[in-house]
Amino acid sequence: AALLSTIALAPAANAKPAVEVAFVLDTTGSMGGLIEGAKRKIWSIATTIADSNPDADIRMGLVAYRDIGDEYVTKIFGLTADIQDLYADLLNLKARGGGDWPESVNEALDVAVNKLQWTGGGDVRRIVFLVGDAPPHRDDAQEAKYPTTLAVARQNNMIVNAVLAGDARDT
Repeated sequence: AALLSTIALAPAANAKPAVEVAFVLDTTGSMGGLIEGAKRKIWSIATTIADSNPDADIRMGLVAYRDIGDEYVTKIFGLTADIQDLYADLLNLKARGGGDWPESVNEALDVAVNKLQWTGGGDVRRIVFLVGDAPPHRDDAQEAKYPTTLAVARQNNMIVNAVLAGDARDT
């Protein structure tokens, strides 16, 4: 609740406040017992943001991720004002794939920060919620590494939050 209280916005003069949120969700097999709880947590955050900012223009998106060699590494559901449509996409996600412990967290975070169609300008609150149970690969030279991606997020006034699913300490 304390985290979400920082999301409430004060509108600029004669303008509706704008909030854009990307949820980045691990959908690998290791999330099998956790994914339904993760979906509920995401939806709770989404509805809390919407309810806390009734006069804001709100767009939300989703990046599902797995791992190299799976059906997909990332699956993008772009930023939309249709929150119910986003909920339908969220409900359809299944936990499959993976195989090794680290997942494509770096790639998913890079997609969320750099490839979603964020609104430009300084009057938009941009927030990313990364939800997963496994750490990122640290050995793939081709992936953007999360410290670099987080620096880009900071430059673009994005707040990145991590939500741990499960209790793995190395995550």
